[in-house]
Amino acid sequence: MAFFRNTTFDTEPLVIHGQGDDFTKPFFAEVRDAFFATPAKELINSASLRPELTILTWNSRETPGLLERSLDHLGLPYIVKGRGIADWSNSRDKPRLTVEALHEIDTPYVLAVDSFDAFVAGDPLRLIADFETHFEADLVFNGGKVNWPNVAEFKRFEEGLPGAQESEFRYLNGGAWIGRLDFCRRFFAEACATAPVAIHPESEQGILKQLLPRHVPRVQIDYRCRMFQTLGYVFQRNFQLRSAERSC
Repeated sequence: MAFFRNTTFDTEPLVIHGQGDDFTKPFFAEVRDAFFATPAKELINSASLRPELTILTWNSRETPGLLERSLDHLGLPYIVKGRGIADWSNSRDKPRLTVEALHEIDTPYVLAVDSFDAFVAGDPLRLIADFETHFEADLVFNGGKVNWPNVAEFKRFEEGLPGAQESEFRYLNGGAWIGRLDFCRRFFAEACATAPVAIHPESEQGILKQLLPRHVPRVQIDYRCRMFQTLGYVFQRNFQLRSAERSC
């Protein structure tokens, strides 16, 4: 049994994302703590990701974030970009540093996850099989329950995509994604050349949402939580944990 099972879709996402404050993610602390209480040997088979997959995150602070701590718990390597940037800006620095990292990476797949509010809960190599089996795409983003930035054009487009009405997790969330290296290099180079939306100039997610209509279906959203699970704005239990004896 996987660490986390989504009982709505009967899927086993490996990346758990809890954006927002404690009120908007009431189950996140429980899931996080259960993960760290589970021995790594029960969660992962591979101690190394190369030569297939590289994990990337962004962290301007000196202390490791939750994502790094989860990968250390699993004994997995990763790349951190942004150390020491004092005036961090998501819209400026994340796309720029992503492009920089992608030109250093030589694995065919890249998994990128936010540092402070997300963790990897199992063997990331399984994500490659999920990506190839369930998505005819070159880049897949986490699906969120909230359209942010709340631009009507973004909301209208994303709600009209095939599969969007089958899930509450229908909006692009840039906090986690997996993709093919060559395509990601081109996509995020385009992100670097795209201005953020005026109402939220610090949000890189507004940049990604601008690019989505240009690249569908090569860029898709994980509506059924096959790889990524958002716990932000999830107020009813729709999951089962490895350590739990009952279905939630």
